[in-house]
Order: sequence, then structure tokens, then C-alpha cells
Amino acid sequence: MTRRYWNINLKEMIEAGVHFGHGIKKWNPKMAPYISAKRKGTHITNLARTARFLSEACDLVFDAASQGKSFLIVGTKKRAADLVASAAIRSRCHYVNKKWFSGMLTNWSITKTRLSQFRDLRAEEKMGKFHHLPKRDAAILKRKLSTLQRYLGGIKYMTRLPDIVIVLDQQKEYI
Repeated sequence: MTRRYWNINLKEMIEAGVHFGHGIKKWNPKMAPYISAKRKGTHITNLARTARFLSEACDLVFDAASQGKSFLIVGTKKRAADLVASAAIRSRCHYVNKKWFSGMLTNWSITKTRLSQFRDLRAEEKMGKFHHLPKRDAAILKRKLSTLQRYLGGIKYMTRLPDIVIVLDQQKEYI
């Protein structure tokens, strides 16, 4: 892995609030090497170490992207959902920003059938087949299509398992 220079500015990290950790009472002792101080009931993380690990992560992602590997970005918090979608679309990655279905990657055969069902429903809607159905049936299919769009819209073109999965909030996305 080649080391590159990433413009990671410690001053910008402080302005963004990266140095604020979690509460003093809720911490894991394994985090001790990464904590530099305690202020007002909050741990302050070591930004120099964080910048070094961030640079290594950027190198890893850059190398994987240059090799043509596929990415999946997962971030289902309400505040981050729109940012995840826009960043993934810009970088041509797959994303999950609403609900993570358990078994989405481990039961890939089932996920693949759901994706093909989603693609078929979209094709039927575009061809206008819903207009020939009774109102009730068309409404049921439209509701199902909107649900599939909400949950599987970010991975609709995924044909195989991703090479790298980027998880935004590890505690929330434990499943």
C-alpha cells in the first residue's frame, strides 16, 4: 500500500468537533490509548493519532477504488441519511440509508431475489402495466414498489456482494 499525503488539517478537525468523545461514565477501557484528556464529563480524543488513522483509511479506500472494487456505505441515522445518499451517488457506490435488513449480505440469495422483484416492478410501472390492473391491485403494487424503493433503492444495481463495507455509526449499525 502506497502512502499518500492527504490534506488533513488538525485545526479543521477541531472546528468540526472531531475531538469530542463520549461521556466519561460510558467508555470502554480499550479506548484509553486514544484519549488525551477529560473535560466537563467528556473524553477528548487524541487528534494526531486520529489524523494518522484517517490517513491510513484514506489510503486503503483509494487503493481499493483504483483496483475497481465495489463499496457499500451504510448510515441509517436520520441526520446522516441524506448525506450518505448524496456522497454515495457522487462516488458511484451502493448505499443503505434507511433501514438495514438483517441478513442483507449474509443471505445474499434472498436479497438478490428481492432486488430482481424490485427491478421487475419498476419495469412494469414504466411500461404502464399498472394502468391495466384494477385500482386496488395497482395501489398494492405501488405501495410495495415505494417500500422497496425506500429500503433497496441504494443497492438496486448491486449484482454481487461488495468488496468493502463502510459503516458510519458502528454502535447503531451493530446488526
